[in-house]
Amino acid sequence: MSDAMVGLTDMRKKTLKDIGFERFINFSITKLPGSLLYHVVHKFHPPSMELRLEKGSIKIMKQRIHDMLGVPMGNTKLEDLEPRDNDDPFIAEWEGQYSHVKKITPAAISTEITSSFDADFIFTINFLTLFASTMGTVDKGAKVFPTVLKHVKENDVISDIDWCGYILECLRNSKNNWEKAVTKGDFYYGPAIFLCLLYLDSTNFTKFQVMRHRPAMRSWNTQAMRKRIGMEIKDNCLGKLEHHEEFDPEEEQTGLNFYKGTNVYNEPLPPKRPETKEQDKENEEEDESETEDELEKELDTEKEIPVENEKEKEIENEKEKEKELEKEKRNSGRE
Repeated sequence: MSDAMVGLTDMRKKTLKDIGFERFINFSITKLPGSLLYHVVHKFHPPSMELRLEKGSIKIMKQRIHDMLGVPMGNTKLEDLEPRDNDDPFIAEWEGQYSHVKKITPAAISTEITSSFDADFIFTINFLTLFASTMGTVDKGAKVFPTVLKHVKENDVISDIDWCGYILECLRNSKNNWEKAVTKGDFYYGPAIFLCLLYLDSTNFTKFQVMRHRPAMRSWNTQAMRKRIGMEIKDNCLGKLEHHEEFDPEEEQTGLNFYKGTNVYNEPLPPKRPETKEQDKENEEEDESETEDELEKELDTEKEIPVENEKEKEIENEKEKEKELEKEKRNSGRE
């Protein structure tokens, strides 16, 4: 999701605002801490729809999903919309974008979004399918479900659809094969980002304070998630924290603030890419002595050095080296 939401044209940003998904512009969560993900999935109880933690349970309803993700909570269920006919030409047109891949996955859709610039209805369905799969669920092998394609049509008012209800149902059924997934080393295909945000927003870790906002996903990025969970693991308090009171927008808060306002979108930072499992574990158990000021400085510094610029520098350096070698060879020949 994060790759597809960076560098959107103004027209694409307007499209997302018009359909009620403007909070996903420059979506800043690139990766979830593995320890947190496993913990929240393990503690989620589908029969009661609760996240059961040591200090109490958190009831999950549609409003909670809206509070975390900020997506429309309309009056119409996605599946209740009149479906397209199987021979609808739009289905063939949309699927034609992916004729070069064996199966349509979130990664394939993200690539398609970033390789084009049109803000047409194809883009809208691409985005909504990407949202439904990354925030909701996918089929085995990360194949996307065709629910959005078959039900959302050009004249439908997308902001009137109950997207929170859709995520809630994905969550309700997401642990059906969880035990098999754990034993076979498979993946969790449910609303992982929602569960992680719910935990981070609902629990109070005094050593690492982040200002709470609505939606909560604007309060967090990958680096802040890693920092906090690494500290919780060191303190052996993951899942054992006291809970916050209900969110009060008027309440005075202190701590890191990654949210700059409704119409200001922060560029997400690239995830750290460990070379080994040991390094991955070290990322989650970061040095506790790092202060909040140092974290903010780190975020600002990383933002100033795009990966693309570094690659360009490497290419230029290689070219310079080649020129030097050619020059040395010519000089040797003259001697």
